[in-house]
Amino acid sequence: MLFERVTIIGIGLIGGSFALAGREAGVLGEVVGVARSERTLLEAVHVGAADRTTPDALEAVRDADLVYIATPVATIAGTLARIAPALRDGCVVTDAGSTKRAIMAAAQDLPPGVSFVGGHPMAGSERAGVWEARAALFHGRTYLLTPAPGTDEALAKLHEVVVAIGARPVVVDAETHDRLVARTSHLPHLVAAALASALGEACMERDFISTGLRDTTRIAGGPIDVWREILMANADEVLKALDGFLGEAGRWREALEARDEAAIVELLARGRDCRRKMGEQ
Repeated sequence: MLFERVTIIGIGLIGGSFALAGREAGVLGEVVGVARSERTLLEAVHVGAADRTTPDALEAVRDADLVYIATPVATIAGTLARIAPALRDGCVVTDAGSTKRAIMAAAQDLPPGVSFVGGHPMAGSERAGVWEARAALFHGRTYLLTPAPGTDEALAKLHEVVVAIGARPVVVDAETHDRLVARTSHLPHLVAAALASALGEACMERDFISTGLRDTTRIAGGPIDVWREILMANADEVLKALDGFLGEAGRWREALEARDEAAIVELLARGRDCRRKMGEQ
């Protein structure tokens, strides 16, 4: 047992899945779930993601060995500040936020005896809620870890937890994290949403909707509030990624306008080769 008592603040899809996976792997002990919704609090116990629940985060963290924050990314810094006075010496705190720079900066104000290691599981669903939680959510997925200075022991324990729940831990600094996920996660969501919107009335012509279109736009069905906060938090890096995409789209337009078959073949080949380098999951 790596952590005897765990508090999960925001016990929804990610937090609930982390609890289920960690309990199934035998690395997490008692879990206290925190949420604002009464339905979520009841459901967390019902699905086995928590032993008990409370809406009071401050009370929930007092004796915790591990605090896992899976609230919307825009609220994580505020949550850290709010719970800081109640964290015990030796507690490990981590999060599941999709951006890291602002969160790592906020974590610098935690008490000296508390270790913070940022986290970002590259897993999820367009669906939300603890009732969608499942222990297998992280299987085969990358789990990014961004440790604060002097947290080697906490990092080692979280590394072990991540492996136990079936994910692949990768350690990265916050700046590199935000730059890369802007291109591999945030830009794809933006493009999927834009593509779906660009269909106009054609989105109603279901007889003409291909499997490829459904696959390409699937992530556009994700929760709006979550993605609004992610895009706002990482806007500078997303803008750089978007500029790169628009430049590539411009090359496509030029090739098509000129009816340049050789250029079209080159662009198709470049896209195919990059897709193959990604591998399959």
